[in-house]
Amino acid sequence: GRGRGRGSGQMGRGRPMSTRQSQRTAESEHCTVSIEGLSSSTTDEQLKNLLRSIGPIKTFKMMPQQRKAIATFSNPQHAASFQMSFHRHMIDLSHIDVSLIDG
Repeated sequence: GRGRGRGSGQMGRGRPMSTRQSQRTAESEHCTVSIEGLSSSTTDEQLKNLLRSIGPIKTFKMMPQQRKAIATFSNPQHAASFQMSFHRHMIDLSHIDVSLIDG
């Protein structure tokens, strides 16, 4: 009696939407990272340099009012290693939180 009537044609991949909270599964192909808790003095140039130190980025969007930024890597492995390298990292005396998101 598992999974009552939930999309029978999906070979076990269709997950409920609530799996965002940092479940690092092999199949999570997230290319987008959210960087939160930025210092007000952190520039987009600094962040882009951090991101590019891991791999090429496709898009980058800074939201200074929310003290966060969103960036999309070309490769999901780069997003994962960016998160592992820079989560709780200190920039300009502020600890940043990096999470992988659907983007």
